[in-house]
Amino acid sequence: MAIASVLFGLLAGFPGHAARGESEPWRTDYAEAITAARAENRMMLVLFQEPEQDELNRHVEREVLGADGPREKLAQCVRVQLPVEATVRSGGQEVVLLEHEAFTGLNRGPGLAILDFTNSKADFHGMVVSTVPVRAKEDLSAEKLSLLLDLPSGTRARRQKDFDARWRALETRRKAGPRLTWLDDYGKAAAKAKRECKMLLVLFDSPDGDAPFDCLRDDVLDNAEVRSRLKDWVRVRVPIDAVIRQDGEEVKLIEQPAFVEMCGQRGMAIVDYAHNDAQYYGKVVSCFPMLGGQPYDVAKMRVILDLPPGTLTQRTLIYAVRTHPERPASTDGEFNPELAEEAESHSDYQARIRLQGHHNWEGRFHRIRARLRGGMTATEVCAESWPGEGLLRAAIECVRCWRQSSGHWSAVRARQSCYGYDMRRGSNGIWYATGIFGHR
Repeated sequence: MAIASVLFGLLAGFPGHAARGESEPWRTDYAEAITAARAENRMMLVLFQEPEQDELNRHVEREVLGADGPREKLAQCVRVQLPVEATVRSGGQEVVLLEHEAFTGLNRGPGLAILDFTNSKADFHGMVVSTVPVRAKEDLSAEKLSLLLDLPSGTRARRQKDFDARWRALETRRKAGPRLTWLDDYGKAAAKAKRECKMLLVLFDSPDGDAPFDCLRDDVLDNAEVRSRLKDWVRVRVPIDAVIRQDGEEVKLIEQPAFVEMCGQRGMAIVDYAHNDAQYYGKVVSCFPMLGGQPYDVAKMRVILDLPPGTLTQRTLIYAVRTHPERPASTDGEFNPELAEEAESHSDYQARIRLQGHHNWEGRFHRIRARLRGGMTATEVCAESWPGEGLLRAAIECVRCWRQSSGHWSAVRARQSCYGYDMRRGSNGIWYATGIFGHR
């Protein structure tokens, strides 16, 4: 039930305050605040206080509401300050506001509540979407309030889940020590990675608000485990429109052929400067653009950091296999460069003739088996993407296709002694994928 729709009346007066630096003072009239929030499509924050708790109230007003971080974010909200016994008229009667079911989370005591009026078409428009009981100083800090005010719009349950996840990540970061440092010049970062024979992680950023990317940048990459894994990498963060000099001209970095599979989007790319004897040395070996519905969490970041050395196409297809919801086990075995070479060759052949299939498998089978050790035999799976898909989306689609075939999936799902995956794009815009497995 929308609290704004059923409770609308004048409140008993309560002295308000303006936090340091605030141009807009706190309101003391609930109905007036609702009218303003609805008219201006803003979030509304309600602060319930017990007038007799002077010390707690001073702490909240000075150390929390008056802190630099929350103060700037609070300016975007309509704010109203009320005593815990504040009443409104509902159904012709005076009703204590905190006794309404919308404020159940405050347990009829001091605390704050947030109502969302930002989108009139949302199911949660005009509803309480967050509550925080405040009975002691430790219940509400400037850091906690800032985190709460940063949450994207959503239902109370969705916001609480997001808040809990972000707070846990913040606690983990505290325990993990200082944050990683990031370079901001791609040329210098590449030179450093080459000089030190290290992997290079490139984060393409932009100031536009985007919750999944913000979570990747601020939470996932700052996770304690991820930080520990990345400490031996060279890391660079550049804006999505960053330019480099090439042949005497300035060109956008993300528009260079090496980064074509970023699809011009924010996200992560990896360049391999660690394996100086490999064909992919100094080349982009991973592109992870922000795909709709495909956010990167800590679990997926673990997969990315655990990918075996290989080419861009090999690593991307392995990533798609490892992140499939059913967790197929074919890549749990040993990555075999010879099988990867065979997978590359057959994918290239399918792409050239623009036809998926196990072409000349009998002849290839005996050659592949001869390259395997210990008398192992070989199995192959093939798939194709939809036309016009980027590499990452195509890889995910190929794994989805394997899932639709019981024969193919039994091979992809099973733990194999060794494996090789690769894919190639044909002139028809279709990607052709191959997986080859060695097993006894």
